[in-house]
Amino acid sequence: MRLEYIYPSALLAPLALGCGPHPDHAASLDIPNLITANNLARLNGTTLHKKIALNNVRVFDGTCILPPSTIVIDGPFIGTDATGAEHVDGKGGVLLPGLIDAHCHPTNITHMQELAKWGVTSAFVMACFSQELCSSLSNHTGLPSVLRSSVPASAPGSAHGNISIAATRDPSILINGTGAVPGWINRQLAGQDLDYFKLVAEAPGLDQATLNLLVSEAHHHGKQSVTHAATFEAYTQATLSRTDHVHHAPLDTVIPLALAHKMLQQGQMSTPTLTMMRAIALAGTSTAGANFTAALATTSLLHKSGVTMLAGTDANLQPGVPAMVPFGSSLHDELQNLVDAGMSPLEALLAATVKPARAFGLWDRGTIQAGMRADLVLVGGDPLADIGNTRDIKRVWIGGVEVGRGQ
Repeated sequence: MRLEYIYPSALLAPLALGCGPHPDHAASLDIPNLITANNLARLNGTTLHKKIALNNVRVFDGTCILPPSTIVIDGPFIGTDATGAEHVDGKGGVLLPGLIDAHCHPTNITHMQELAKWGVTSAFVMACFSQELCSSLSNHTGLPSVLRSSVPASAPGSAHGNISIAATRDPSILINGTGAVPGWINRQLAGQDLDYFKLVAEAPGLDQATLNLLVSEAHHHGKQSVTHAATFEAYTQATLSRTDHVHHAPLDTVIPLALAHKMLQQGQMSTPTLTMMRAIALAGTSTAGANFTAALATTSLLHKSGVTMLAGTDANLQPGVPAMVPFGSSLHDELQNLVDAGMSPLEALLAATVKPARAFGLWDRGTIQAGMRADLVLVGGDPLADIGNTRDIKRVWIGGVEVGRGQ
């Protein structure tokens, strides 16, 4: 059985995509074989924990870069006692918490290895059409931790509704009005360990009342909601719904200051995925009228207004998407894009470490402290002086296991 994405172009409205296949192409994922291969990779993995005293490293503590010191990696955690440890010279490099991609779409072990190679130690998967496939990416030694979404909540006749039907071959997965919401929520929760609900704001798409109820029901079940919004109209709808997270930035026009202030007042967070928005605009063939300048300006406005910003890439190498974004290296592109939008290098680093960790309740990562997960990235240069120095990766540990960069 293959998962096929095939759409006539009339089914997809301009600027409604963000993430999702382009209508003029066909693409497929062999879901059963991917699940098997991913699970076999887990079974064949070996635990390579060592007690390591990482000497002569300058730790980024969330506010500044400290003088050279020693950090102990004790199994999967950061320890305090270097007794019996193997000593490793960090050569004065800067030690960062593991990076977090708050919006990506890995499907196989190669994608996960690329994330790890580039220092991404946690990945938030933003569309689980197959929970079995998303689960097969979890719990791999030396590969990123994975958080998983629901099937994206979308309406019949919408761009993402068509994607959902193609992915699941099941029209009943769509939501036709408020009456369908409770059943859809319960269906997503049944026997599945999803971490948050993925919702879609687009036109045509879910009406405001339905989107509002989806957010309310997600909260009732103790889950956060993440809402796709790639246009001004969708961004307004997502804000009014009180969703926890608004993902992407409008490619048609800059949002008004009042909307940014409303997001701040409601405690909503933004993951603008500027790397994908730039790629869509540069592609020039998939989305008429795409304007990256608008996305960049909206991001700047949100940041200046005090809205919490998270770093996410929309990394996706599925043939047929509006634009492909590579795994791992794209998070470093996103950090640069956030700086271009007016964030300082310090603020950009926080958007890729402690802020997404806290936003999603991951209290065991995001900072370098005793007792935290040993998710660590050693870089050669000072990223507070130049955010581009995050690319100068020397070594990476995920859960205390060193990642081989293959270079």
